[in-house]
Amino acid sequence: MKRCILFLILAILMIAGSLSLSAQTLSGSLDTKLTLGGGTNTDFVYGAEEYANLRLKIPAGEYAVVYGAFNLIAVAGSSAAEIKKNTGIGIFGGYSKEENYLAVMELERLYVQVSGDSFGLSAGLLRIPFGYGLVWGPMDFLNPHNPIEPEARLRGVLGGFASYFPEQLPDMKFLVFAAAPQNPFSEKGNGARFGLSWDNHWQKASVQLLYCFESPSSNAILLFDEYPLGLHRTGLSFKADLELGLVAELLYTINPDSLAGIDGLAASAGVDYSFFDGKLYVLAEYLYSGSKSVDAQSASLPRGHTESHHLYASGLWKLSDFSAITVGFMANPEDVSFTALAFWQYEIVQGMVLSARFIAPFDKDNFNASITTGLKVKF
Repeated sequence: MKRCILFLILAILMIAGSLSLSAQTLSGSLDTKLTLGGGTNTDFVYGAEEYANLRLKIPAGEYAVVYGAFNLIAVAGSSAAEIKKNTGIGIFGGYSKEENYLAVMELERLYVQVSGDSFGLSAGLLRIPFGYGLVWGPMDFLNPHNPIEPEARLRGVLGGFASYFPEQLPDMKFLVFAAAPQNPFSEKGNGARFGLSWDNHWQKASVQLLYCFESPSSNAILLFDEYPLGLHRTGLSFKADLELGLVAELLYTINPDSLAGIDGLAASAGVDYSFFDGKLYVLAEYLYSGSKSVDAQSASLPRGHTESHHLYASGLWKLSDFSAITVGFMANPEDVSFTALAFWQYEIVQGMVLSARFIAPFDKDNFNASITTGLKVKF
């Protein structure tokens, strides 16, 4: 049955592509990766991954467009073990697995977008982004970032949003949104999110305000033991381009049944700047994450960290028009942990990129390191 579903999806993709290649409605990428690693408390490990992301864009009349994205993944060795540990195999619709092998098929996006002169409407399985954060993005709590995986495709949510652009104020946008419960596999509606945002852009600055209400729950496991009166979240994101780029963002979570004080705050501040006519790009961002904030349990904090203070800094140097190297680190002074990061990429030909990534997380008790080489082909 699972193989039939896979073949059906591939057939749909092939038919759609053959009918509409002239409109460029079928695109995607294929990643091949090999990983080697080890550490003080870890044996030498090996992992392999083949990852295909296939995207569809199909016009539906004059104003509507249907978007779809599918992921086909085959992993072996330590890569398979890591996915099983961090995500759980049950989230995928169809899979085959052995002890050190995993092949999965994932529906990443499937939604319709309707656009007019001053309004927009999107609904389905999609991403609803907020904020201007460079690395952490506390306001982007529906689709949290992971700075260790900057190119990772962020997961979507079941929901939708409607946006309005006043004709007299083209740089202003109002947005109303709704997202599915925290646990989409449950028949209960605990944790459904509803909210609105407003943002405005000027020549050198932008600002966004956010409010979100989360429906009551008596058995929450992510933020609080319970919140029978629901949760309220308010957010503010600001960015300015004054030669030096500045970004500040905060999100405050309120549980009326148990006020959290400063523990309900997640806030970040960052800067970025380019040197030598854009050949060198540097950025740094700091994050405070209170123990009751939405960010305290998000994927943006590696290895299950829930400490309050986090710092990320990196520099990207363009070696040529076709290659670049990035060196950075992520640190947490509270538990004396540090992660060294290095990325290198080289465009062999147009649409084909060779890359290497080095990651070495360590603290006062443990040290681990891994290097991943990859080849990405875009089509």
